[in-house]
Amino acid sequence: MASSIRSAQRAAIERMLDLNRDASMGGADDRAWQNPWKVLVYDAYCRDIISPLLTVGDLRKRGITLYLLLDVEREAIPDVPAIYFMQPTASNVRRLGADAASGLYESYYINFSPAVPRPLLEELATATLESDTVAHVSRVMDQYLNFASVEEDFFSLLLPQSYLRLNSPTTSDSVVEATIDAIVQGLFSAVVTLGAVPILRYKVNGGPAQMVAEQLGRRLYGQLKAHPQLFARDHAAVGFQRPLLVIAERSADFSVMLHHAWSYCALCHDLLDLRLNRVTIPDTSEGGPPRPPGGPPKVKSYDLPASDSFWATHMGEAFQTVASDVDKELNDYRAAMEAINSGSKLDTSGGEAALADSTKVLATAISQLPELQAKKQLIDAHMNIATELLSHIRARSIDSYCAIEEALMEGRSLSSQDKTTLPSLLDGGSGGGTPDDRLRLLLLLQLHPSSSVPASDVTQYEATLRAAGIDLHASAYLAQQKTMMQMTQTVRQGGADQATTSGRMFSSVMSMADKVGVGSSAMAMRSALASAAAAGMRQLLPSQRLTPITRAVTALMDNKATAAEEEAYGYLDPKLAPTAQVGGAASRSRNPYTHALCFVVGPGNYLEYQSLRQAIASTASTVALGGRRVSYGCTEICTPNEFVAQLAQLAQ
Repeated sequence: MASSIRSAQRAAIERMLDLNRDASMGGADDRAWQNPWKVLVYDAYCRDIISPLLTVGDLRKRGITLYLLLDVEREAIPDVPAIYFMQPTASNVRRLGADAASGLYESYYINFSPAVPRPLLEELATATLESDTVAHVSRVMDQYLNFASVEEDFFSLLLPQSYLRLNSPTTSDSVVEATIDAIVQGLFSAVVTLGAVPILRYKVNGGPAQMVAEQLGRRLYGQLKAHPQLFARDHAAVGFQRPLLVIAERSADFSVMLHHAWSYCALCHDLLDLRLNRVTIPDTSEGGPPRPPGGPPKVKSYDLPASDSFWATHMGEAFQTVASDVDKELNDYRAAMEAINSGSKLDTSGGEAALADSTKVLATAISQLPELQAKKQLIDAHMNIATELLSHIRARSIDSYCAIEEALMEGRSLSSQDKTTLPSLLDGGSGGGTPDDRLRLLLLLQLHPSSSVPASDVTQYEATLRAAGIDLHASAYLAQQKTMMQMTQTVRQGGADQATTSGRMFSSVMSMADKVGVGSSAMAMRSALASAAAAGMRQLLPSQRLTPITRAVTALMDNKATAAEEEAYGYLDPKLAPTAQVGGAASRSRNPYTHALCFVVGPGNYLEYQSLRQAIASTASTVALGGRRVSYGCTEICTPNEFVAQLAQLAQ
């Protein structure tokens, strides 16, 4: 489990695109490509798995000339092999059988994720026998790739509305069982991809996390007996320390899903709806085809792949740091271009020697241009994204929401400025944010009562939002959940169930509305960001607050018998038979874990991912060898507004 989950999944997909040969092409750029040209056919779910990992250029390097959806009409290309990557569903198998019968491609390399059940495999065999195309099916493979890796250690099972299905009182038992099974399949795939059998720790409350853990433990135990080759890396490693898999529930922390965060990645997700590493913003640039009358507004999309060095470096940084650094990157680019321009003039006055030297300088300058051009495209992308974020921050007073919410979650008293700002935000005054912004702040006020805000004021704010026509069903659901947790939850020392202080917060709240203007040209964007960076924004920092799930994961990785989490979280070793699990606490190893995977049964987001990364990074120096690594996963990556919508449906 030493490699990141994204790199492990990418390597598995590259093997699949290499026709599942034993020798992987594995990203060796200096190696000549010797594969045939191929067509990639996938369903929508598997398309979303590939899109955050491989660009169009990456696919072409693997010999993929076309990539097409399974359920669209496709022309026959009879002399080219096709790679099918799809879920094992009846409709997909029927479509595959029809493709084979039509002779669309020369040969078929079929990859199901997760494993195809035997009835569907028999249906496929029957279809190819009836159409006399069995000889064209070159290989059928079970892949364990049904999750999407959006960052090095951040993945999603792409199961929308799973929290709603698991917690709605109207959900049938069959739907709950199917949802749990889908989560177990996705988690099993992640474990297989990482190549190591983990120790399972799960919340003991009879809820979805415990159901997932117990079913996953049984499946891992059975697969280890039936197909030990799935975990060849685990068996081959002598003295290998097994990783830890912590399975938590979304109900452990609602606040992290509602908070207006301040880091670059969290802002992109919340304000710009970052999806599978793609951001789409309005296109305000001049030129291009005009917008047709009554047509949709012009938009521009930017991908944020693993190769984006600026995103990798700054995704967890405060917005003002991003604004400052993108301007610095632009200045560095201009300085490099000026150096090339000034040193690339041919000197014909100094004889042949001087001409030769000038030619070498010119050749060097020309060789640097592609790299500088790529850097300029990167700078332009992040400048446009940052400028769009700035316009949202100004229009919705995101900084004010963030400052007040952090004080509430950390249990601090509100500053005098925050006390003045709070009523204007919730009353819907000018610059007070959207109805969803106001509702999220109210929900956090209800989850984290503050001595600075009397209960009568909270009641008045609730009445104000109701009078404004804002749906308060989410508030009713969270109030019910809070009451249930207070009734069933044991008292923790130091009030650990409250969002206790653990990090630094804003020393002041920025005010940009009257100081910064956003233009459409590159110079106007640069001026806006530079002005914002100069307007006191360097005093603002993303929260370092430890979320409840982060605290649990760090404690479980420390693996101390005295930790409070020892009683709250069950223990399961999938390598042992279920009967051998009883009474085994005394024989457990108490060495701290260096690798862990935290999975939330329910939606997750970039804020919680960053909290885990920061906490583990701060403790990595205490581990003697190799530091610590944690991967974070969830059933779906949800924006705060989407999560509030699910909560509202649960109360209806």
